Amino acid sequence: MGQVQFISPRIGGDWSILCRSHQPISLLKMARIFNVPLPVNCQEGICGACAVQVTPQRGTLYRRLGPFEKRTLRAIGKFPLADEGEDSTAWKGPRWRLACQCMVESSDQFFVAF
Repeated sequence: MGQVQFISPRIGGDWSILCRSHQPISLLKMARIFNVPLPVNCQEGICGACAVQVTPQRGTLYRRLGPFEKRTLRAIGKFPLADEGEDSTAWKGPRWRLACQCMVESSDQFFVAF
């Protein structure tokens, strides 16, 4: 079961909600289902408003960003050139991702800060 804990100090102090899903789902869709007030504008990955910092838990593997997500994150200054060649190895995080593009698989466990 995929598990995400959304954390945000931007909405009146420390706030968090634990969300679980039994099927692959985007972070944005999960946030909407559980009424997490995640900032969003276009919902397609073009504007970058839903950029969040994702930190994996319990050995979750890093999944490569697609070229579209890389382009948007680079355009908003959240994707350094040093990350260009990274592969699907375990990472310690956090990493910037677009909530509308980042999928949570059934075995993933993340902290998501926004």
